[in-house]
Amino acid sequence: MRRLVFTAGPSDLLIQTNCVPRPYGRGYLPAALRACCNMRSDRCYLQAFLAKAMLIRFPLLLGQSLLIIQLMSVPVFSQKKDAALFPVRQNGKWGYIDRKGSLVIQPQFDEAWDFSEGLAYVKTAGRRGIINQNGKTIIDLQQVDFAGRFSEGLAPAQTGGANPRWGFIDRNGRIVINPQFDAVENFHEGLAVVMLARKYGFIDKKGRAVVPPQFDKAFDFYDGMALVVNNNRLGFINKTGKVIVPPQFYNAFHFSEGLANVKVGDKYGYIDKTGKIVIAPQFYYAGTFAEGLAPVIAANKFGYISKTGEIVIKPQFDWSGGFAEGLAVVKSGKKSGYIDRSGAIVIRPQFDNASDFAEGLAKVSVGGKQGYIDKTGAFVWQPSR
Repeated sequence: MRRLVFTAGPSDLLIQTNCVPRPYGRGYLPAALRACCNMRSDRCYLQAFLAKAMLIRFPLLLGQSLLIIQLMSVPVFSQKKDAALFPVRQNGKWGYIDRKGSLVIQPQFDEAWDFSEGLAYVKTAGRRGIINQNGKTIIDLQQVDFAGRFSEGLAPAQTGGANPRWGFIDRNGRIVINPQFDAVENFHEGLAVVMLARKYGFIDKKGRAVVPPQFDKAFDFYDGMALVVNNNRLGFINKTGKVIVPPQFYNAFHFSEGLANVKVGDKYGYIDKTGKIVIAPQFYYAGTFAEGLAPVIAANKFGYISKTGEIVIKPQFDWSGGFAEGLAVVKSGKKSGYIDRSGAIVIRPQFDNASDFAEGLAKVSVGGKQGYIDKTGAFVWQPSR
């Protein structure tokens, strides 16, 4: 399952939805969301920094309004790839390369998703399945219409028809949690978000409701805490469903490295796991911490702060993402490049879009084509489509 994460609504409410096949497939997504889906990364951002530009209604959004101004297609959450196999497209077909850019699985698929836990979803000639890293189909999807990425040994699976249901399959393709939910997320820290009758809760790997559906929206657990939404306010619960930080924020993001970025009034700051504000709300925007640093907006530019709230990389970029493997994506004008932890540009802005580094490579796009670069900025796979 592939997710889009974006801020939405008059209070910049954080919501997420899925890039899923028909009947709620890409053909039914507005162009901006479709472009994000086509990046073929787990997550990308659509940030609403200014005013209303587009109204979108989509089943998993529960009919809430979406503000879109700027497409931020760089994943904030690093996407890890097993055994360093990366999907590439050549002459209209998808295959996989290794870290050196050599084709390991020849282009042959109409669709090919990232590997997770050694498995990847593929589709060709109307047949759908799960392949291993040798390119062998080990699960022929017949019982379900679609299967997402594996996480903690299970993958979301969707039935077909006019009223698709979601459940989970194991690594043998067996349905282990019957399709019964309106929507699900991957398992994370032992629990998975599910939606029933427009309310969200959490199940365990036996399919038991650990936290019964009761929230307007809920997100994955990080550091033992999950972000939840009720009445357009965001707070945090623990794994028993106990409210630790009551819903009170206009916007918030998951915990990372012990801190969560929250919006109080019209400014962003950070709280600890007790809900205490440890970095005062002072930023127009603040991102999640990664590798000890977090992107913030100050004086209308992006820079970075440390966990004490001190600005350590001067605000100077038009956009910046979180650090991954020692580098972070930044935008200068309309082009993306990479900086190191000192703020020095190590790969000059030259790409139309760029993703976080994972397993030593980063996916970039140039002129509508996608390729992979190493940490020197050299292409190991020239942009193709």
